[in-house]
Amino acid sequence: MLQLLRVQIQVINALIVRNIQSSQANLAMGFGWVFFDAFLGFAGLLIMKLAIRGYGGIPGVPTVTFLVSGLIPWLMFSSIYHIPDRAIKRGKSLLLLPMVTELDLILAASFFTFMVYTILFVVLAVCAAIYDGYGFPRFPLGIVLLFFSMGIMGMALGLILMILTRLYAPAGKFVSFFMRFSMIISGVIFQVTMFPATIWPYLAWNPLLHVEELLRTYWFYSYRTPIGSPTYVIECMLGMMFFGLLIERYVRRRLPPS
Repeated sequence: MLQLLRVQIQVINALIVRNIQSSQANLAMGFGWVFFDAFLGFAGLLIMKLAIRGYGGIPGVPTVTFLVSGLIPWLMFSSIYHIPDRAIKRGKSLLLLPMVTELDLILAASFFTFMVYTILFVVLAVCAAIYDGYGFPRFPLGIVLLFFSMGIMGMALGLILMILTRLYAPAGKFVSFFMRFSMIISGVIFQVTMFPATIWPYLAWNPLLHVEELLRTYWFYSYRTPIGSPTYVIECMLGMMFFGLLIERYVRRRLPPS
């Protein structure tokens, strides 16, 4: 069992290296463009947010650091939940190898994206702190764990959606439509206190909102979320991942790759 696990880890490592080497390989800067693309996505949302002036400000919470703490985890989540189906389509030829499975391709691509956004998150957080003149986060370990949980939930959602789109192709259209508005109700650029308190119990069903609110609570000394629950985040993360892996394993030999 341990030998088999060791071999699968080596396979995933090899796939990650392959992703790094092949990313933007036709451009002069190669892998560096991956970070530039991710930064452009962040810059676009940041400009949009500042343009609509929806953020009224929280006493003691600097604007740029506030936006970095919400936008980068969300962009990572959005990128990772799109990965499963795309990774399998790009790596169809690799599935002919006896030791490579669909899940290996998904894990390698997800870790690659997680690594890119982790580096971007650290760099932009430091730059934002210097620009805003803000000190060290209040609870760094909590921020790291929440950022990690955002990536896991993104991959779990991607696994679930991959199976749904194989069973019913238009399902992806409905999900894409919903995700266009989910950024607003997930606390990415607006804190939950900007919404009427009467709808907080309904918004609190969204685990991403809990992650974003807890990120700000662990980051800023002057902000305390009224709804964030670490227990709820853990329950949703483990539940989504278990369900995603379960149905992926169940349908692997029952449905053809999309």
